[in-house]
Amino acid sequence: MKKLNFNISLVIRILIITILLFFIAFFILKKYPFSITLLLIITSIVLIETILFIQKNISQNQKIIHALLHDDFSLNISQSESKKENSTVKLYQKIKDEHTFNSSKEILYHQLLNAVSSGFLILKKEENDRKIIFMNKHFQNMFNIPQLSSWNYLKKFIPQFTNALEERQFEEIKTTIDIQINGEERQTYVIQNSKTQITNEEYDVIFLDSIQRVIDVTEKEAWMNIMKVIAHEIINSLTPIYSLANTTKMYFESDELDKQDYEDIKLSLDTIMNRSQHLQTFIDQYRQLTMLPSPIKSIHNLSEIIQAIQQSFRNEFIEKNINFTSSVSYEITVNVDRIQLEQVFINLIKNAIYSVENSPERLIEISTIQSENRLQIIVHDSGNLIDETIVSKIFLPFYTTRKNGAGIGLTLSKTIIEAHKGYLFYKQNNGIKQFVIVLGI
Repeated sequence: MKKLNFNISLVIRILIITILLFFIAFFILKKYPFSITLLLIITSIVLIETILFIQKNISQNQKIIHALLHDDFSLNISQSESKKENSTVKLYQKIKDEHTFNSSKEILYHQLLNAVSSGFLILKKEENDRKIIFMNKHFQNMFNIPQLSSWNYLKKFIPQFTNALEERQFEEIKTTIDIQINGEERQTYVIQNSKTQITNEEYDVIFLDSIQRVIDVTEKEAWMNIMKVIAHEIINSLTPIYSLANTTKMYFESDELDKQDYEDIKLSLDTIMNRSQHLQTFIDQYRQLTMLPSPIKSIHNLSEIIQAIQQSFRNEFIEKNINFTSSVSYEITVNVDRIQLEQVFINLIKNAIYSVENSPERLIEISTIQSENRLQIIVHDSGNLIDETIVSKIFLPFYTTRKNGAGIGLTLSKTIIEAHKGYLFYKQNNGIKQFVIVLGI
C-alpha cells in the first residue's frame, strides 16, 4: 500500500492526539484513574512518535539544504515513493543534475582551452587581488610555471606580463610586450585582454602568444606553398622537355629521315625552347622576389606620384571606359623609395583594371586616411569581391586566378611595403573591396 505523505501523516497524528486528550478529559470528569493513566501513557507515546517523525523529516531537509550550500552532491537519498514526492528532494536532484551537466561542460571547455597552442588566462576580480580561475597548459609551458590561483604570486614569475596589465588597470587592450625569463633571450609577445561581467562578478580573459611562434608557423606555411609552386612549375617544364628530347633522339637513331621527320624534330625543338624560356622566366620572377634591393628613401608628394601613375594608364582607362579618381590631398608627403612605391601602385591598379573589366560600373579610386603616426592609402575598385576561400592565398608567391598572370604582383607589393616598415592588406565588407597600404609618418 502506498505510504501517506508527510502532511497527511502529520494530520493523522495530531487528530489521534486530540482524540486521546478528549477521552482523558472525559475520564477525568468520570473519575476513572486507571483509564486516565493508560490514556496518558498512550498519548505520551503518540506525542513522542510525532515529535520524532517531525524531527526526522526536518533533519533530512536540513541535511539536503546544508549539502546544497556546500556544493556537496554525495548524499545517498532513498528513492522511496514518499521521498520522491518531497519538494526538497526534487530540488536537490535537479540541482545535482545541473551541477553534473555543468561540470561535464567545464571539463570539455578546459580540454579545448588546453589544446589551444597559445597562452590563455581567466581572472576573477576580488577585493584586494585577482584570482586565477583558469590557466591553460600552454601558458604554463611557455614560462615554465606551476598551476597558480593567485595573481600576486604570478607576479614573482613573470613581472613584465603582470605589470603591463596593472599599468593599464586591466583595461581592454591588444598590444605587444617584451618578456625575459630566467636570463633567457628577451621575446616579444602579443597580449590581448577582454573584460566580461557575469552575475555582478568581473572577469578578465587574457590571450598571450609569442610573435616569433606566429611568424615561424606563417613562414613555414608560406615556404611549403612556395616549394609546391616551384616543384609544380619545374615538373611542368621538365616533363615535356625530357619526353621530346627522347623522341628526337629516337629520330636521329633511325637510318633514314624523311621530310615529315625533320618537321617533327623542328616542332620538338621549338617546344623545348618554349618550355625552357618559360622556366627561365619563372626563375627570373623568383629572383626578383628574393633579391629586392633595400629602399632608398626620400620625401615625395604622394599626390604627384599618383598623378604620374594615372598618366601612365591614361590610354588604357579611356580605352576600357574606366573612371579613375583620387582624393589624395596635395599636402601629403611620404618618405619612400619612389620607384618601388610606383611599382606597388602599378601592380594594384593593374589588378583593379582586371577586376572592373566586366563590371557595369568601372570605377577605381584612391583615397587616404591620416592619423598622428600613420597614413593609410586605400585602393578601391567596383569589381566583384574576391572569393572568401582564396582571400588568404592572394599574397602567396605565384598564386594567381588569371589565365596569363604571373602571381608575383601582390607578393612583390607586400614585400616592398614591408621593406618600408609598413604593411599591405586586403579587406572586403558590405560589398566593398579595398587594398590598404599603411605607412608610418
